[in-house]
Amino acid sequence: MLARLLAPQIDALVERLRRLARLLVALLSAVWLGGLAVSFLGVLVIIAAWDTAWRIPAAAGVALLLCVALALVVLQVQRLMQQGDQSFALLKRELAADLETLRRMRDDTAPDAPPEPPPTPEGPDDAPRP
Repeated sequence: MLARLLAPQIDALVERLRRLARLLVALLSAVWLGGLAVSFLGVLVIIAAWDTAWRIPAAAGVALLLCVALALVVLQVQRLMQQGDQSFALLKRELAADLETLRRMRDDTAPDAPPEPPPTPEGPDDAPRP
């Protein structure tokens, strides 16, 4: 019975996990391609300034820009990690509420006491014999 109750939720959870997996692959691809693009742009700036007096400042500027971008990403990841703990607490509260609902449903359908046997008619034929 519990399996029938939870089947739609399990199906929805599996679908969400599949969607999250596809999203993760797309996100990792975007990060990798973005990193390549930024790297090639940095190399382009350095190549363009190579035969000038700006060669070292251009290389330092590209390195500084990449370090600032890295620091911003690290700060964002830390913020998201802290929010992840809050999300888990929310999930625990939701699961506790669901468990309490299932217990109330079980208690409402369960009989309080075992049923008593129906009374037997006592007539002259049913009287105990000495």
